[in-house]
Amino acid sequence: MSDYGAVPFALMIVIVIYIVIGEYFKSIHFHLIHETSFGIIMGMIVGLLLKWMDENAYAQFFSLNATIFFYLLLPLIIFSGGYNLKKKQFLKNFKYIVSFGFLSTLINFIITLSLTIAFNSWKLVRLGTNLDSHLSLSYDEMIKYSATICATDSVAALNLIPSQQYPKLFSVVFGEGMVNDAVSIIIFQAVTILQQSGKSFEWYTPFEFIGRFLENCIISLLIGVFVGLFSTWCFKKCRFLTKTTTTETVFAFLMAYMGYSICEMLNLSGVISLLMIGIMMSHYQGYNISQLGRVTTRVTFESLSLGAEAFLYVFLGFAMWNQTTYYSPLTQDLYYVEVSWVFTLLQLGVVMLARYLSIYIVQWISVAIQGPKVWKLTKYEMSICCFAGMVRGSVAFALIETLSASPTDGLQINQINILQSCVLYIVIVTTLIFGTAMPFFINIQIKKQQEEEERKSNSEVPTPVITNSPKKKELSEAQKIIKYMDEHYFKRWFIFDYEKRKEQINQEKKQIKKETLQEIYEKAFSETSEDESVKQRNEDFISLPTIEEKPTSPLIVKMQELSQQI
Repeated sequence: MSDYGAVPFALMIVIVIYIVIGEYFKSIHFHLIHETSFGIIMGMIVGLLLKWMDENAYAQFFSLNATIFFYLLLPLIIFSGGYNLKKKQFLKNFKYIVSFGFLSTLINFIITLSLTIAFNSWKLVRLGTNLDSHLSLSYDEMIKYSATICATDSVAALNLIPSQQYPKLFSVVFGEGMVNDAVSIIIFQAVTILQQSGKSFEWYTPFEFIGRFLENCIISLLIGVFVGLFSTWCFKKCRFLTKTTTTETVFAFLMAYMGYSICEMLNLSGVISLLMIGIMMSHYQGYNISQLGRVTTRVTFESLSLGAEAFLYVFLGFAMWNQTTYYSPLTQDLYYVEVSWVFTLLQLGVVMLARYLSIYIVQWISVAIQGPKVWKLTKYEMSICCFAGMVRGSVAFALIETLSASPTDGLQINQINILQSCVLYIVIVTTLIFGTAMPFFINIQIKKQQEEEERKSNSEVPTPVITNSPKKKELSEAQKIIKYMDEHYFKRWFIFDYEKRKEQINQEKKQIKKETLQEIYEKAFSETSEDESVKQRNEDFISLPTIEEKPTSPLIVKMQELSQQI
């Protein structure tokens, strides 16, 4: 064990530095390089040093076991995302999230698979730097690869989009990232199940694939709803569970992990199930646990997610130098294998092309069916959504690592290594390039949108002083039904003593909204000007107790619009 002690020690040191530097960058608003890119670069440097010191130990340690990712790291990230999700914005922008997360991912998969098959038939899977030799990939491997490379990573974009100033854009990018990961995993699982069945490809195979895909999504969704509500019901009936925050936190996480394990055991999507469990717990269970328990659970789950993400990004950098060697567990020897630089570069172009086409094809389909007025995302928000999805992340790398070859089959080892190295290099390159360019791109697009909104507000007739609260947007029939069922049935069934605590719960929600609005006002007006007289006027403005007393201006109109989105 002591032979490998230096490797995990170095890994932990790099992770700690990654977290410290990442928080420091945020505190000084430094966006020249994103912390995810910094983590990968640090991992690459230390990984190269470790490989030079002991190549054998390096190869054994950095052969990522996909089981560790799918049963330890991924659940922490997904559950935290669902538990801390802003549900109102998620439901309000559900159409865009589903369109980009489901339909766009399927289109991306089809485009990627088509081009990959074309490259393979044109003998463009060259070995190493020798452009005369090539390797032929099997259809099974190309299908799995195409499903894998569809998984995006929007973490870099989420850290750069002001969630309070642009709640719609933030929720769309966040929701699409979550759903995209789930859909990519489901496609991969559906393809694997069809291949294991041993059936030959027939005319009805695509419809069978779609059927398995929809079945997986629906059943996983229902399991997530059931487990989330069951956990909430346990806290309602077993009040002794709420005596300590430790019990509340551990019980909630174990129930969520149980739902994830059930889906994985049944070859369903644990990601979708876990996401839904987090949403259900956040919506109902928070009112059944103590006030301190609400804060503790959110902080704990978010902390675990941060640690898991830090480990993954640093690990990607560490694993960078492990793609030219293969460690055989049978002989305990290292073998050198080839990578295909031509295929990797071609696939990097496919990633960008497929993302661009899939996003705008979805928009075109929606506009063609519903009309242009129904589509509310601006061209600047669309470009940010498109750019954010260019980055490929840890889910893609973990999925491709599940491919395995016979230790004695040299050809299959080379085929799989080419795909695995291709995915890893695409993940690293897209994170470094697009992650670094993300701050500049998002700032440019947001600035353009602000200038366009300002031009529109200046050209319109001045808005009269508002004396009453802004009129709420009319809910759709589906939203009315969901809200009625939620208020009259589900909250009564699953929230402890809801009838007596209803007024208290509503007051808590209003207080949270008021504090959020106050934070938006303070940030908006503190950054308006450096002039002392203007700052004093802004401070007087912030101190006004209600929005009705605040003078009218284009910025106030914008603030009033935001108040309806919180």
